[in-house]
Amino acid sequence: MINIWFQIALQRNIVLRAFKLALIVGSILMLINHGDVMLNNELSQKGFIKIIVTYFVPYCVSTYSSTEAICAIENKPSINKLMASFFIQKVYKLKDYVLTILHSR
Repeated sequence: MINIWFQIALQRNIVLRAFKLALIVGSILMLINHGDVMLNNELSQKGFIKIIVTYFVPYCVSTYSSTEAICAIENKPSINKLMASFFIQKVYKLKDYVLTILHSR
């Protein structure tokens, strides 16, 4: 089921929309957060990584919201429900594993 969510998230129109939004919003955030460092020519490797992350955040937010909107329209499960279901299954398996260990002693 989670594959369906990622298939939607990787659709060309969603990727392009998120990329365009990331360029605009990421540039604004980059100037606000790192403009002074860049103007003073003091950009370090750590600062460069922070700039990359600055662009990555609006890309992820746009992708998430677009994909969730399509899932809601098409009556498909949201990533939140899919991940919750995944973690609940893992917790039950862990519980069974722990109980097996405790009973074997």
